[in-house]
Amino acid sequence: MSKSQNILVFGAHPDDIEIGMGGTVTKLSRLGYNVKLVIATLPNFTQNDKKEERRMEAIRSSKVMGCPEPDFLDLPPEQMTHSRKLVGIMDKYILDYRPAAVFTQWIGDSHQDHQALTRSVISGSRDTTDLYMYETTIPGGITEQAFRPQLFVDITDYIEPKKSALECFESQQARCGPIWIDAIVGRAAYRGYQLNCKYAEAFEVIRVSKW
Repeated sequence: MSKSQNILVFGAHPDDIEIGMGGTVTKLSRLGYNVKLVIATLPNFTQNDKKEERRMEAIRSSKVMGCPEPDFLDLPPEQMTHSRKLVGIMDKYILDYRPAAVFTQWIGDSHQDHQALTRSVISGSRDTTDLYMYETTIPGGITEQAFRPQLFVDITDYIEPKKSALECFESQQARCGPIWIDAIVGRAAYRGYQLNCKYAEAFEVIRVSKW
């Protein structure tokens, strides 16, 4: 394992990181890692879903998880492609932070922004030893592929900060419905049952160093 205490976490949109690994981000932060959050784009799905609102929600959430304010790339939709430009941005983050581990979204997700981001992160992380994908977004994300949980992180002590981080996204609670957070916590309970603990988050392993 690298001696670096830096962790890089990429998300296409505000709330993606919190849905997939908000508990793990909080845990790593409290363990003393320097967790850098990078958000690629700021969408506005509806008239009531404003870019600046999404930005402020993500900033509040990062504080709940114990992280500095995220980096907002604010890429326009047409640049959310697996391209030299996006790979170059990922390359620079890897070179600048030399992270002990990199986390990104599951590549099998149904959202094209999530797929493009992760393909670019994988390309940019070609010399990184520890690379993981967090579980797909809720709601949606269902495809013909199946997420394969290979790494589990016990977040029993961090489920409340995860819930609080999600509650920062009032715009998404309105858009996704009243059981949105309950569904995310329910999945954490299911993953916890698989790990023989109360709550957990699961990841697919792209590359890991051991011994």
